[in-house]
Amino acid sequence: MPFFCIRCGECCSQMGDVHVVEEDRGGGRFLVANRYTGERDEVEIDPALSRLSPDRRIFERWPMACPFLREDPESGEVVCIVHRTRPEICQEYRCWRLLVQNAAGVRAGRVMERRHLAADDPALKAFWEENIAGIREGDIDRWDEQVILLLKGAGYTVYW
Repeated sequence: MPFFCIRCGECCSQMGDVHVVEEDRGGGRFLVANRYTGERDEVEIDPALSRLSPDRRIFERWPMACPFLREDPESGEVVCIVHRTRPEICQEYRCWRLLVQNAAGVRAGRVMERRHLAADDPALKAFWEENIAGIREGDIDRWDEQVILLLKGAGYTVYW
């Protein structure tokens, strides 16, 4: 299954420490620097989202959020106002490799990076610790296959 974004904003909630605005070039254009790689990108606010630009309430919830992250009060979705011109690192990012839902269809957790579980559900966390954390398979694809089988066997739905 292809990756789909649920527009929760978690992916960019700490990126304000990575992406910094070096220059406001006017007209909704900015020069952004990645503090870690030194890369610089020009980004532009999407005209369809420019109405969200002045609203900085997202930083009350996530003080270290990316400078271009906003919550749309109409939809409740968290969006990137420079999504069309976002830096390459942002284009490549996926907030999960495996998305795990419980039997009710509610997100129970996400497998991120190589093998990190970000659990929303204590039952999934306990299952993970007892049945998955100790798997030492070196091949990530075979590891994924084993983990998916275990999770499905325990009644979870897994998307990848």
